[in-house]
Amino acid sequence: MSRRFPVFVATGILVVGGILLVWRQDTPAPPPAPVPEVRRPTPPPERAAELEKVTRLSIAEDITPLNSSGSEVDDDLATIELLLSEFRKHHDGNPVGENGEITAALLGGNPKRLAYLPDKGPHLDGSRQLIDRWGTPYFFHQISGTATEIRSAGPDREMNTADDHVR
Repeated sequence: MSRRFPVFVATGILVVGGILLVWRQDTPAPPPAPVPEVRRPTPPPERAAELEKVTRLSIAEDITPLNSSGSEVDDDLATIELLLSEFRKHHDGNPVGENGEITAALLGGNPKRLAYLPDKGPHLDGSRQLIDRWGTPYFFHQISGTATEIRSAGPDREMNTADDHVR
């Protein structure tokens, strides 16, 4: 009988442990505590309008309009290069990203809220991308923080063909 008692106790412990384990798995975990929503204060309307103000630099109005009939595609590329140069004077390098991001930065979507381009004209398409005189968005290739290759698809409207213009 003394040998049977430890076996009986061990079997009982295993059975009770198994029941507790199965019962524990069937019990759903309590839902996580809700995370409080962080709300930023909304500035008063007059302050919100002030934050949206963009300072239009004189270069935005003084440049020869991009895609104008009195200029050539190479003039347009030189103008964009000049705008990037002006941007570098106020910031720590060229605007970066794809066409839409670079155009937004040149239109005033930059930390200093300075606009280097007119916000309307034949140089912008409906999605606010900078376009060449044939209506194709320019391709910007970032070479370094201060050097960007600008490519127009040319009259065939296809990139990387013989009629492309690159600066």
